[in-house]
Amino acid sequence: MTPQDAPGLRCRTSRRARRRQGSWEAPWRILRAGRTQPVFISRHCAGGSLFEIATDGHWNGNDHDAAVEALRKTPNVPEDLFKTELMVQLEIAGRRGWTQYRHDGVALWFTGRLHNRTPEAVARHLSTGIPVQPKLAAWLKGLDGHFAFVAEGPHWVLAAVDRVRSTPLLLARTSDGWMLGPDAPGLVRRLGGDQAEVNRDAALTLGMAGYTLGESTLYRHLAQLRPGEYLFAREGKVERVRYDAYRSWAVTPVSRSVLRKRLAEVTLGVLQKLADSADGRPILVPLSAGLDSRLIVSGLAHLGYRNVRCFAYGQPGNFEADASRRIAEHLGLAWTFIPFTQARQRHAFASRLYHEYLAYADCCASVPFQQDFLAIRDLSESGWIPPEAVLVNGNSGDFISGGHVPTILHSPGQGNESERLERVFQALVAKHFSLWASLKTPEHIEVIRRQLMTEWGSVEAAPGTPDTDHGLYEFIECQERQCKYVITGQRVYEFFGYAWRLPLWDGDYLDFWQGVPLEYKANQNLYKEMLEQENWGGVWRGWHVHRYVTPRWTAALRLMLKPFFALQTRARWHEFDRQYLKYWMDVLCNYAVAPYSKVATERRGFRNAIAWHTERYLASKGLTLDGQLLQDRPPAPRHP
Repeated sequence: MTPQDAPGLRCRTSRRARRRQGSWEAPWRILRAGRTQPVFISRHCAGGSLFEIATDGHWNGNDHDAAVEALRKTPNVPEDLFKTELMVQLEIAGRRGWTQYRHDGVALWFTGRLHNRTPEAVARHLSTGIPVQPKLAAWLKGLDGHFAFVAEGPHWVLAAVDRVRSTPLLLARTSDGWMLGPDAPGLVRRLGGDQAEVNRDAALTLGMAGYTLGESTLYRHLAQLRPGEYLFAREGKVERVRYDAYRSWAVTPVSRSVLRKRLAEVTLGVLQKLADSADGRPILVPLSAGLDSRLIVSGLAHLGYRNVRCFAYGQPGNFEADASRRIAEHLGLAWTFIPFTQARQRHAFASRLYHEYLAYADCCASVPFQQDFLAIRDLSESGWIPPEAVLVNGNSGDFISGGHVPTILHSPGQGNESERLERVFQALVAKHFSLWASLKTPEHIEVIRRQLMTEWGSVEAAPGTPDTDHGLYEFIECQERQCKYVITGQRVYEFFGYAWRLPLWDGDYLDFWQGVPLEYKANQNLYKEMLEQENWGGVWRGWHVHRYVTPRWTAALRLMLKPFFALQTRARWHEFDRQYLKYWMDVLCNYAVAPYSKVATERRGFRNAIAWHTERYLASKGLTLDGQLLQDRPPAPRHP
């Protein structure tokens, strides 16, 4: 085939050009300015019009335009190849926290914070061309921080979330294309009608766990990017690639002492990043009696960062607040307390502002995280939080350090691969899919099983030895509960206009902990040992937290009632305690979302306060706990 003339460019095909399985494919060479550049162009008829142009390892819109011009003058090229409408509509404008940057034909929408480059640098990089796989995956993994972005070039759209999906991005499939953005309820409204069809399996999963699994949301035509995933849209085709996943079975055979020393170094490193990014601004920490928030304030004190303020909340006199105050006083940090009562929480949960927050935080894939709302509202209204403050909580040190691995998985699995997998599955169901006992029917368990098998199958290089089976458990908890439910707590800070950081979800921390053997992660052994040995701020070695029940009248009542259960099982006492007393003992008063009379008479077997928030959330979508439409609701099953 004779090269066809075009201004500054010639284009020719090789002899290998062919039609195959509904696709028209041809290798091309672009000759420009005396330089030959290899180009591969593929037209996939089944997926609509598509150019794949890889020049010097990058997708480049200018190369695309030049190739189109040359191809139009080349004989025997199908005319329908030139149908190049992208059909991806961005729904981002006006979303708080998102900022647009432009550079040389590329528009970048960005949210979050990077330690190693600016959003402007990201836009400049993308304007030079999109690296092809696997270079694109390596580049994204190299973005050090927490972020989400959507970039739009001449003939492409690239969207990505960070390794823990700190900010969600969703993709809606319409009858004539795609919509992409962070506002799930807005996308559902745009879908409308039949396209907003409920995904009943996902709704059931959310009812059982408080969140969906995988890419699913409550609606069939609405998907979400998973943690560590990017989307690349070109004419007629949308592809999604997971560039990273938390694989805690990739253990490193290193001695305990070496790991402990390395952990101390990595921990101080991520806290130094936090201090550098705050750059003298006030860092506010919700400080509890646990390990993780104490680690943050004591580590910052060790590094010499003094502009730190602490706060605690909950029922007056609770042990978490008492420990928080003592830690702050020892470190010489400002501290305040926000009292919670049943009446105050009930009023907050019914307020217009709270419903506005729920709409803002809603990703249609988990119940919104409500824990900090009342505290941040009160501190914001009082002016105690400066506008320039950075909010930093302890998410999710307890998980990443091994505190969530159930005891049953502390020892290597026995039997064949299927038997070992079943053990992990049962551990997940017992811990994560048990918000309502009445929902744990054989049929519903099979729905969960199918979804979990799909997610396990999506991960390459799954654990192959019995002593790494726990890695599958941690993989699911990380990408599902932690990255969908727990991490939505950052939306509270955004809603009130504050910046945030997640140092214990830092990439260096993820890389370190996924290489720690189970024997050092079980019961957080390595984590606790390092903290006590380093003793930053003097709040670890010999420091004791006295735990007690509040309010005090419930403690007295429990002592009076326990003898009546002496001849019954421990499970029977715990069930009674949860049914009739936990409502008043809950430090955060989260049960106030439902009246006590309803909680005390409930027979469906609720696990905790989150069960009630989940039921309320699904009801706001017109759904029952098992994913049915409310108007079609049958009589509720009873838990014996």
